[in-house]
Amino acid sequence: MAILVLSATSDIAKAGCALFQARGQRLLLAVRNVSAVTESANAKVIPYDAWSDEKDAASAEAFWHRCVIAAQDHWNETIDGVYVAQGYLPPGDVSRWKDELEKSIFLNFTSVALFLDAVARWMEQAGDGKKRWIAVISSVAADRGRRSNYPYGAAKAGLDAYLSGLRARMFGCGVHVLTVRPGLVRTKMIAGRPQADSVTAVCPEKIAGQIDRAIRRRRNILYTPGWWFWMMFFVRSIPECLFKRMKV
Repeated sequence: MAILVLSATSDIAKAGCALFQARGQRLLLAVRNVSAVTESANAKVIPYDAWSDEKDAASAEAFWHRCVIAAQDHWNETIDGVYVAQGYLPPGDVSRWKDELEKSIFLNFTSVALFLDAVARWMEQAGDGKKRWIAVISSVAADRGRRSNYPYGAAKAGLDAYLSGLRARMFGCGVHVLTVRPGLVRTKMIAGRPQADSVTAVCPEKIAGQIDRAIRRRRNILYTPGWWFWMMFFVRSIPECLFKRMKV
């Protein structure tokens, strides 16, 4: 079994890769900084930059087929799992969002959607769907737009809607699609920000372990840690007339 990990240098992805490798699974590590990861008998590095590899539908499809060929040439295997850990959190300073909006939408939604469209069409044609899966890291920020991070939340909300439709589409051919909605995780993404010191922030290894179990149990949506489900249920329940007055 070969697994493609998109943005394999993310802290959650690295923790997930350790779990996959412990079971002897082969990994294609798609990374921008190839010097940040090490190749081995069961891990092959694929140079990747979303701005060029997924700038449009044609380039996203070309990148996906480059990954398929790499797995075939390296191990004589097909790609059975796709683990998407790509994400970008704009700075907390609202005055800088004008310059960050395009980047947030492209990296958190557009590029991922273009890539997954190519993956989906290939998996539909390849058959043996019941052994294949797609897991994508989104965020609890998708559940409601908040004044402190709505460019990020809006992109993740678009991604969640896309994954919901993709899950229904791929159900017919047996391919499972998992949407992961983590809360605060102590990763490079929030390092140096006030959120990093929050009592609700957890280590990436805990999140990776829950994602791993959700993949094997074929869960549809994973809030991680699980109590974030109830937290966001409460947040979604606040009337808009009150929510717009809250500084969150």
